Amino acid sequence: MLLHAERLVAGGRALSRLDDGRVVFVDGALPGEVVEVVLSRDRSDFAEAQLVRVVEPVPARWEPQCPYRLAGCGGCDWMHLESTAQLPAKVGIVVDAFARTGRLPADDIAEMISVGGAVPSTRYRTTVRVVGGPDGRVGFRAAGSHDVVGVDDCPVAVDELVDALAQTRIEPDVELTLRVSAFNGARTAWWSAPKRRRQSRKPRRPVIPADIATGRGASLVERVAGAELRVSAASFFQASHAGAELLVDAVQRAAPEAATAEHAVDAYGGVGLFAATVLADAAHVTLVETSPTACDDARHNLSCRNATVQRSDVGAWEATGRVDLVIADPARDGLRRRGVAALAAAGAPIVVLVSCDPVAGARDVRGLIDAGYRIDGIEVLDLFPQTHHLEVVSRLVRE
Repeated sequence: MLLHAERLVAGGRALSRLDDGRVVFVDGALPGEVVEVVLSRDRSDFAEAQLVRVVEPVPARWEPQCPYRLAGCGGCDWMHLESTAQLPAKVGIVVDAFARTGRLPADDIAEMISVGGAVPSTRYRTTVRVVGGPDGRVGFRAAGSHDVVGVDDCPVAVDELVDALAQTRIEPDVELTLRVSAFNGARTAWWSAPKRRRQSRKPRRPVIPADIATGRGASLVERVAGAELRVSAASFFQASHAGAELLVDAVQRAAPEAATAEHAVDAYGGVGLFAATVLADAAHVTLVETSPTACDDARHNLSCRNATVQRSDVGAWEATGRVDLVIADPARDGLRRRGVAALAAAGAPIVVLVSCDPVAGARDVRGLIDAGYRIDGIEVLDLFPQTHHLEVVSRLVRE
């Protein structure tokens, strides 16, 4: 069947409509195109479709230059969209999510949004997560599948990681996170067995270049906005050094009060990225984080500061004393109800929310608005070119 693609929505797919009015989500289509599709899922309220061919392309479409994408790699799902069109498309997705899920006027959101920076469109990732294929080579999952597309290169990874990809061999389905420091070139690796194998035998150690540090004690040092941060191999960190710099800049713009805060909270604080940079001048910082390795890193990174690191889920955390500012950077599923309730109970006059999922971010913003805040600024950044992923920095002020 032929469909007309209307717009891109959260998740990166194009929205179209069937003759009966139902919404259909199309993988690989771009707004304004006429495409031939085949339905892959047909429900009473919506449908999903796979692209067969583009009948009428738009100028923003281009042919992916990555052979692995053409072979089915699902890592870069927007490689068919011209690079300069990706950030505007992501802004549109944020407006749509905040209007629909956040129940905010679309015109007000569009006027409020500022467009932040974008990292280079290629060779930007300093962290990659790969998986073992059946032949021992590492690769990425195929789009919509558990199959693995083996790779010896990746156009969005920095050269130091590409070198590691070609030399690494791991067992099937074992996941491996490779990271390199933009500061000094040190590399780390962290691997984990697939869940179904954790109750049987332990996989053999991956074959990786000898200079890559592995194991629980492995770490590297990254420098962001002048702060040197220890990052353990098992700890989360931003996918790229350039992205970390841009994100810190955006949060600083959203939180000028950080310079004079007596007590600031870095919720979902990880290794202390914001605590060590944006909150460098705060009199006291409380960092809340669940990961034990990230908490250890944060304690090391903030050891010269008046800082408290609490290992806790934010939803179970209770603020002590007055809080002047909260910066929250939750995982992809967002604050959720308990997180919103905890931040609202802290009573900070300013909350800066960093969201990597626009729908979750819009839901959390609505929750904070219902708890007595108003939205005072939104910035959209493209830290993941060639993909639909994005970052939103929202500033909320207590009424």
